[in-house]
Amino acid sequence: MKPRCRVNGCANARAGHSLLCSKHRSRKRRHGHEEQRTISKTDLRPFIDKVQARITKQPDAKLWSICDQRWDMLTAQWRAELPKTIYRYVRAGTKELVRLANTVSGREVAVTVIAMYLLQDHDPRLFKNEIGFRTQLVRRVRTLSSTSFSHWSGASDGRERRAIKELEPRTVEYLSGLLVELFGPAGVRVAQLERREEEEQRKERLVYYEALSEVE
Repeated sequence: MKPRCRVNGCANARAGHSLLCSKHRSRKRRHGHEEQRTISKTDLRPFIDKVQARITKQPDAKLWSICDQRWDMLTAQWRAELPKTIYRYVRAGTKELVRLANTVSGREVAVTVIAMYLLQDHDPRLFKNEIGFRTQLVRRVRTLSSTSFSHWSGASDGRERRAIKELEPRTVEYLSGLLVELFGPAGVRVAQLERREEEEQRKERLVYYEALSEVE
């Protein structure tokens, strides 16, 4: 009898020489960790709103224009000529980035990446490890473009179905590295500001309720 999958609660047998069953091995390939769940649009929406509110509050802050410039410089360079390399994952990653640049704005990408950092700071338990975070980061950015999906009609009802096109794990790793390099520092900084403001608001509420308790 084959040993069981290493994931707690999974009774399936391990697949081949892996420590995981075929289901969890596939999940690890798609999501970066065998127990990593998909970060949905609904999960990220409040944090995208926070980033957009900060941009509206300080529209002339240099950070936003610098993010735009960094994206434009990189993608314009690769639109002109993709890097010559023998590594398939690099070729696939650069093509994917150029395809994104042709369909969505750099600002949308930057807002999504920064929002992912806010989400991670708010609830780090959502991410099983750094690879899980980076894989979900790439996934959320790719969902900005409809060209990241395969489309087909349902067999019975005829309604359109769609599913995101999966990338090789090394391509995801390469793409995540580019996105983190471009916008990661901005994500860390905005997360720090959000945390500081939330702490200040918490202190203000505490002072207010203490003052209420003093009234007889």
